[in-house]
Amino acid sequence: MNYTDIIGNLEENKRKLMERLEKKDLSKEEYESVQNSINNYDYIIELTEMNHFERGFMN
Repeated sequence: MNYTDIIGNLEENKRKLMERLEKKDLSKEEYESVQNSINNYDYIIELTEMNHFERGFMN
């Protein structure tokens, strides 16, 4: 997989989780779990971008 594919997949997974947060039927525990997953995706995306750009790759 290349950088664009990886970032696209990560962003898509994050978007799906964000859509789940919009549902009003989530329990507090489910809400917190989804929010933690979103935070994890943000972190993974940040690491992926740092790795890509620190190696000198261009889009």
